[in-house]
Amino acid sequence: MPGYLSGNTMLLAGQNTEKAYGRMISWQNDDEAFQMMSRGTGLQPGEGLQVMEIQQRKLQFLQKCVEVILQDLPLEDPSIPKQPLPAEDLLVSRAGEWPSLTQEVEEAPFRVPDPLDIGRLRTFVVARRNEAEDHIWFLREDPSYFQDVVMEWSEHRQEKLLTANGKAHPALRQDLFWERVLCNVVVDAYCNLVAWDTITKEIDHLVDLRTRYRTRANQELRTEFAEALAHFEHLIDQTTQAPISNWKVGLPASPPLRQYWVREPQDPNTTIIGVQSKKDSRSKGDHLLWLLEIFLKDEQLFLCGIENVCDELEREVRSSQASRGRISPYIANLISEFSLLAELKRQIGLTTPGPRITELIDPEEKRAVFDKKMKLFSQVFKALDSLGKGLAEVGSPLEKFNYPSNKRKTSATTQKMQQAEKNLDIFWSHVDDHCKSTAGKPVHQMLSKILKERQVQRTPDWLEVDTGRLRKKEPTELEITSSQLAALELKSRTKSTVITSSLAQERQKLKTRGVPQIAASAATEDPNGPGTVEEKDTTPIYNVSKRGFKVFTTLFYTPTEGDPPGEVPWSEFLSAMASVGFSIKKLDGSAWVFAPADDEWKQSIIFHEPHPSSKISFQVARRIGRRLWRTYGWSSDNFRRV
Repeated sequence: MPGYLSGNTMLLAGQNTEKAYGRMISWQNDDEAFQMMSRGTGLQPGEGLQVMEIQQRKLQFLQKCVEVILQDLPLEDPSIPKQPLPAEDLLVSRAGEWPSLTQEVEEAPFRVPDPLDIGRLRTFVVARRNEAEDHIWFLREDPSYFQDVVMEWSEHRQEKLLTANGKAHPALRQDLFWERVLCNVVVDAYCNLVAWDTITKEIDHLVDLRTRYRTRANQELRTEFAEALAHFEHLIDQTTQAPISNWKVGLPASPPLRQYWVREPQDPNTTIIGVQSKKDSRSKGDHLLWLLEIFLKDEQLFLCGIENVCDELEREVRSSQASRGRISPYIANLISEFSLLAELKRQIGLTTPGPRITELIDPEEKRAVFDKKMKLFSQVFKALDSLGKGLAEVGSPLEKFNYPSNKRKTSATTQKMQQAEKNLDIFWSHVDDHCKSTAGKPVHQMLSKILKERQVQRTPDWLEVDTGRLRKKEPTELEITSSQLAALELKSRTKSTVITSSLAQERQKLKTRGVPQIAASAATEDPNGPGTVEEKDTTPIYNVSKRGFKVFTTLFYTPTEGDPPGEVPWSEFLSAMASVGFSIKKLDGSAWVFAPADDEWKQSIIFHEPHPSSKISFQVARRIGRRLWRTYGWSSDNFRRV
């Protein structure tokens, strides 16, 4: 039978009887026959025959397996009752492993096909969108976070590569290099938020349509829902271009992989940097490097499929400690980005039996709708793209952002932290002034509908305390009561969170020469300070194990508690989060999605596993604590050791 039999469509999907399965319908006799083939609910006769041949071989193989397994039963005896399908999925997670997206993909062929689960996808997308928003605020608030991000981006610039003759790029000795790096960090942060906010809104639109037009996998989609899926797929394809661009720049310059590439001599008439593979630098059969390079070649990526490359990358990194060590945190974050975008596209592909859904909309119409949805993205990019000039003066050297928040608080460390915060404020003032000159208003006003304003937290002044007097005289009961009443009065006037332990206990713990001044804006000192989270009437109390309690006290550590704690193993952080009701799923790369089971907290959140070491440093732990505080209103008082 020819691959294309003009004038006929073969039906497989939704045909549940022997006579109906594989039947042919003529375009002349059925007005919908051609449209069904175009949308993928019907097949060309030649394609349909190939599908049935493959199915026949699979069924023969499965029948032989059943006969071997159930050889003691007379399978042909009609009196034997048929067993019902299992109500629950009997596949379970591998021993010692958390659920992961890769595991879902690996087990998909052995599961009953699931319909499109938009709610599950929305959990991932909302978590990613909120992470983009938190990323912006950390860049503006935390000098050490800003320093780490800028340093990471600078190490993944192609200017870092040497030529074949071992010469460095001339821009490294100029402010131009840091202007490029800092501009990219700012543009990427804000444009990323706009992109993921747009994806979130489109997911919500699909949820609404899905509710109105409820369909099953073997039924033809309603036209409106199908068109929305086509536009959504185009949005995902276009959004993927940004991380691919970052990958093409960052992969050859990544420190663990830099040895495999050299930079071509710089042409003074262009800013484009040419990169080529270094000869005789690769071992034969380097599977990891081959996978990483697929993202550099658009044609290869299209043929292999981004979702398949991400799955194979995750398998390779998970199975080899050596491969894991060759992936930098920057590259691991990009793999996570690819993984989530690929999963969104994969689910769209599984919604219909065929790939024709994208042909419902004319390409010109897709581009017009996309441009309309991404109008804010274009405005932000235009306002920030010319930002580079003058950034190096306010954003370098990076040593000006040294932030000793991981050290015991003293007058000296407090002054250093305040100076770093001042330098960071100067940098962002320069960014805002630039936006005013190019767009007429600061970038946060441009994003006022999607970016919630927060109070940037700053380190309060250090107050000297006469500790000798405290040792000579314990506070009286009247002094304790007065202090407690004063704290209650302050709380009622400011409607902000204050330190929950009594002031008497704090005074008894003082063993240093001074303490930071307690201010309403001191969330840098106390991650449980005031913020965007509204104070709730009832705060949940979680009973956790000794190890879990140690994890949470590290996340919500306050400087007045003594010497800063050490690192937190990632495995113990996962166990602690699971113990308070979070379901946890690993994406490819470094990202993990935490979805609260309690209906009161419907907002999921993403955290990245430290790479390559799986231990959370103290500074990163405090950032995690601040995100948990802002998202769920948690503090150390929410956890009780049992």
